[in-house]
Amino acid sequence: MRPIISTRELADAIDVSESSLKRWADEGLIEVSRTAGGHRRIAIGEAIRFIRATRSPVVRPDVLGLTDLSPGGEHVVSPESPADRLYAHLRDGRAREARGLILSQYLAGQSVGQIADGPIHAAMARLGELWMHDRAGVYIEHRAVDICVQGVQQLRQFVEPGESGDLAMGGGPPGDPYILPSLLSATALAADGWRTMNLGPDTPFESLSIAADRHGPRLVWLCVSSVRDAREMERAIERISTSLQQRGAMLVVGGRASDTLALESMPLRRGNSISSLVTIAAELKSNPSESTASGSPAVPA
Repeated sequence: MRPIISTRELADAIDVSESSLKRWADEGLIEVSRTAGGHRRIAIGEAIRFIRATRSPVVRPDVLGLTDLSPGGEHVVSPESPADRLYAHLRDGRAREARGLILSQYLAGQSVGQIADGPIHAAMARLGELWMHDRAGVYIEHRAVDICVQGVQQLRQFVEPGESGDLAMGGGPPGDPYILPSLLSATALAADGWRTMNLGPDTPFESLSIAADRHGPRLVWLCVSSVRDAREMERAIERISTSLQQRGAMLVVGGRASDTLALESMPLRRGNSISSLVTIAAELKSNPSESTASGSPAVPA
């Protein structure tokens, strides 16, 4: 992926005239910088934002360095939904096609939360059931997770904000090995303007607490996809949620196993999807004095 492109290159990529693109830049519709010689240059993240905002088809993805994307995106005439197509790509190990589909959904205007809660969640749920009737199911699922991680990390390059702004951090609890939920949480929040620190799966509560002490996040997420000892985890979550509340930070707990935990009386929020995590974060950002409160499950597996 190229970090900076010219107006000519973006024009070629989306099949418009360079003069139109320059006019849109002069009108403030797309942000450009200038070289010492006065030539306009466009950051790739800004180019992606413009493509999403205008729903422009990418006819020359190679110009932008988007090598996983087919010319014109994934606008295929097919009776299959994006979730079904992603499942088939992941099941068969077609990494380029799977990454390209995830990217094409984002370029077409879908939010990271919508992609996470839609095609990725549906495809991974189906893949997780393969082990019941296919001896190869475990390796197929593990390979699919790696491919999805590649696709989401590509999105994160486009959406990561600058070094200023509010910080959100999080991960999975001790003993929880699932990589995707926390990565999707970080990417979705980054796309909504948050600086993010993803601590990944199997994060000791002590490490999460130390990181919060050192970096002062406004929001901390916890993706619970696996629970070994519910009572022990409840006690740990109560301690850290209380500590975060005292610092003025909010804890958001969720994941497919979070329903097994009794968290109702704790100072935290719950939701039922990546999109709900983004909504809770937006509420916090728009209302800084909002106190933490209990709600209903968040951040899927």
